[in-house]
Amino acid sequence: MIKITLQSHRLGMLVLVFFSFGIFNVFAQEAEICLVETREYPGKDPVMWDGLYAAKDGKVYSGLITEGASAHFYVYDPVADTHEMLFDMAEFFGERGKGIRTTGKIHNKPVEDDEGNIYFVPMCNGGGPNTIDYTSWRGGHWMKYDPRTRKLEDLGLVDQGIGCYPLAIDKKRGYLFGIGFTGYFYRFDIKNRITKNFGRVSNWDICRSIFCDDKGNVYMSYPTAHVAMYDAKKDKVYETSLRTPYDPTIYPTQLKNPMIDRTYDWRDVEWDPIQKVAYGITCGSGSILFRFDTHDGAEGKITPLVKMCDGKFLEGNRKDIPYSPLSFTVDSRNRKIYFAPSARGFSIQNYAETFGSDEGHHLIMYDIKTDQRVDLGVMQTADGRKVFGCEAASVGHDGTVYLCGQAEVKDKKNSTFIIGNIPTALQLIIYKPLHQ
Repeated sequence: MIKITLQSHRLGMLVLVFFSFGIFNVFAQEAEICLVETREYPGKDPVMWDGLYAAKDGKVYSGLITEGASAHFYVYDPVADTHEMLFDMAEFFGERGKGIRTTGKIHNKPVEDDEGNIYFVPMCNGGGPNTIDYTSWRGGHWMKYDPRTRKLEDLGLVDQGIGCYPLAIDKKRGYLFGIGFTGYFYRFDIKNRITKNFGRVSNWDICRSIFCDDKGNVYMSYPTAHVAMYDAKKDKVYETSLRTPYDPTIYPTQLKNPMIDRTYDWRDVEWDPIQKVAYGITCGSGSILFRFDTHDGAEGKITPLVKMCDGKFLEGNRKDIPYSPLSFTVDSRNRKIYFAPSARGFSIQNYAETFGSDEGHHLIMYDIKTDQRVDLGVMQTADGRKVFGCEAASVGHDGTVYLCGQAEVKDKKNSTFIIGNIPTALQLIIYKPLHQ
């Protein structure tokens, strides 16, 4: 195991807290294989972002995307080893054959209440044929799925023409929270079915992940590296003085149009109910892992921990580090954090997502107890099939790590994307730690 130390330094007024917290330990391993299993999805959706959740009952829910057609909601049962499509969203809303834009996207990690009900919000995000008016889509709905009755219930419209990117739940008070496509912050009263709009909290780029702490406060990120808070007691949203760590010298999402950038938001964040802190990862600056203690001081304290980008970008003083995918999750019980960073090369002229990269993708683990980063290796199945970019992650109660990403398929007719000459499709990727 190779130990890499990041030295503390400052870069004028712009280099923020990450470089002023001293030395952090980074642990990486030589390239090795991280054995995973895969399960095919019954449908052939080409992409997904963040719509993956391992529920308390052991089942794993996925929201996959076919923009311009329909999003689909799936469930995987690890006990029965079955994978099932539960709902076609365009069909559920009766949108087909009407000449309107359809519900083709689920872009939030589902959340769960204390009774085991699952909630999510689908969206359109303007996807669909240019010949169809993009304003014809009615809008996203607060959705509730009851695993006991297998019933999906429409709880009501979020807003006209608006669906949510991130989603959070306050189980104690019975609220859902989300940020819409146009940057407005919404709260939904589950019992009374009332939506309240608190106004715009961001322009570009919209925060993709928010969290609710144990006091009912909700935190969100907005450019440039700022943090806003919904105060549960005051019932209002305000800007805090907190800043997330970032290095402005690392290249933005795209140099072709650097003003349209998302590298100064956090990319993903998750509340740890045991330690009562949040852990998150920055979108840019090398995918910096940070801890956010909302109870430390008047507004809380953000502490950078380590860079979680692919190990090859830790060599030298590279600035071409790709921005973070949404494949981030916290194992609260076993005190571990998992992340599958992008391995793609940086493109000056093009905006390149994680999907489609032909690089081997590593699974990175951070041990909270020992403050160590461990590269678990390049993800690959026992029969030699490769795993490429991942855009969602969640941990089951038994410590099993679930990801959704592109994986090699043997039969080309089952593929949705060709990477090089390798046929691939979105699959549920399963990693079982040897010991906890």
